[in-house]
Amino acid sequence: MMRFLQLILCIGFGGGLGALSREGSMSLLHGQLGMPRYIALACVNIIGCLLIGIVFAFLEGTLRRDGSSRLRDLPHSRQLHEHPWWPEGDTTLSPVELLRMNRSLQAASALVITGFIGSFTTFSSFSLLTVQQLQQGAALEACISVVGSISLGLLAAWLGVHAGCRLVRKP
Repeated sequence: MMRFLQLILCIGFGGGLGALSREGSMSLLHGQLGMPRYIALACVNIIGCLLIGIVFAFLEGTLRRDGSSRLRDLPHSRQLHEHPWWPEGDTTLSPVELLRMNRSLQAASALVITGFIGSFTTFSSFSLLTVQQLQQGAALEACISVVGSISLGLLAAWLGVHAGCRLVRKP
């Protein structure tokens, strides 16, 4: 029960910080810099994708050294296989599932990945904004938002994993 409470508190604290950071970022990008709302939201979500890749790979490389991760089989990790810390196993589980086996990893994942990054990025706002664009007849902007956000988000997460791995890689 105590472990569950600790995780809930980590998620809540991280989530509060993430939500405040998202609102601050949106206010800066849309309100102060004048970006269209859908571009500001895409920027926030892409930054979150980059962050989740960096944080996940960093946590894996610094806190999990037992070789039980499921990332070793990913194609982009082939050049990292010679490093003894690089994780291995089933690639189909979520980041939180991957990190659950170790208490410090679980708490860090709950705080940063589920809490902060989970509330910093927002698929629901992205979806609602896209629906509103379509209802207003702005199909081109909606398509740019969807294709750009998803493509750049995937690229950012991929780059983030590589950057996170390089942060912890032994020379």
